[in-house]
Amino acid sequence: IISGSKEYKSEPSLQAFQKELEGRYQMSITASWVKDGAKDLPGVEHVARADLLLIFARRMKLPEEKMAVIRKHWEFGKPIVGMRTSSHAFGNEDNEIFDRKVMAGNYAGHFGNEPVAISTAKGAANHPVLKGVGKIESLKMYKAGELGASATLLQNGTIKSKNATHAVTWTNVYKGGRMFYTSLGVPIDFENDQFKRMIINAIFWTTKSKESDYLK
Repeated sequence: IISGSKEYKSEPSLQAFQKELEGRYQMSITASWVKDGAKDLPGVEHVARADLLLIFARRMKLPEEKMAVIRKHWEFGKPIVGMRTSSHAFGNEDNEIFDRKVMAGNYAGHFGNEPVAISTAKGAANHPVLKGVGKIESLKMYKAGELGASATLLQNGTIKSKNATHAVTWTNVYKGGRMFYTSLGVPIDFENDQFKRMIINAIFWTTKSKESDYLK
């Protein structure tokens, strides 16, 4: 886990989620807890050994030798679960690659604190990431430009008062590796079992694993 998004309280949200995962599954989880714009990443050495990266950080300014470790993960086609601010987790040049190519996204800013209704995209109902996932409502929808051609859209978000609908959840395959991104992840999302169910599904889907094999 790489966490560093103060505005959206990624640290307390992910710390609680980590405990849930470790309590239920046979997982070994390491985490780096940093702040927005962090210039260091304690525990970066764990990235090289990680089967999966879960990223929820914002505009980190890492030294080249540490950023290179993270780049190597995605360039080797190793899976990533990206949440919320991970679309702009790094410096501008790396974001251009990570957001637009690795995750096939197109971050374009955000709306205000309006309620967001989440709906399943056409043809996505049977995707493994959405298996058993019920109703989700959120806040502060991100704006998404046109997704990459290789993206598979899973969910849209709609702000009725603004008549605005944008992609909020999708998957991609980059250099053979499965990638998952959702712009959801505000604190109330982590209080929703349906949202957490989706992230758990994404963890097992991206790693091509069976959840039942990891239950304690």
